[in-house]
Amino acid sequence: MARAREFDEQALLDAAVELFWVNGYRASSLIDLSEVTRVSNGSLYQAYGTKWSLFLAAFRRYCDGRASLVESLMAGAHTDAEQTVADYFDAIIDDCASRADRRGCLLLNTISELGDDPEVAAISTAAIARMEHALAGALAETVGDIDEADLPTVSAEVVALSQALIQLSRVGRDAAELRRIGRRAASQIGRSLQPA
Repeated sequence: MARAREFDEQALLDAAVELFWVNGYRASSLIDLSEVTRVSNGSLYQAYGTKWSLFLAAFRRYCDGRASLVESLMAGAHTDAEQTVADYFDAIIDDCASRADRRGCLLLNTISELGDDPEVAAISTAAIARMEHALAGALAETVGDIDEADLPTVSAEVVALSQALIQLSRVGRDAAELRRIGRRAASQIGRSLQPA
């Protein structure tokens, strides 16, 4: 019979997310994880088996949180496509600006570092699909007689543009410039969704 865990698993995963987000997977050791989580190496091994298993659990938690953030942003009533997209971009830019260390996005950082791994690809793809679905649903509320088959493509474009904004923030672009870029893109997307 397995022993009950003697630590708060959600707090441990949150601490692991922070370490992996700042250092990346390869540069984070089990000793580092033990220090930041305040859980002994033995307990980490017993709970997760390997650093990789712990990383995947932390990465899933992060990606689920990012997708949930977008779903929450898109959950309200939407009447204007341009404003819906602009509000989404603003929320992403605000999130980036809230971190002085310009760490970017753990999802994007991990795709860069480990994107050829099938488990990383599956977790990333599922999170991005949730974001795109939430955006497509919100945009569907704002369009009239437009072919709604276009909405998945438009929502994929919006998510991809938000990822570009995150990367621009990471390399030092300031929030005001990012907002100008986001507003211009939102305006173009809004116009593209107007009935002909």
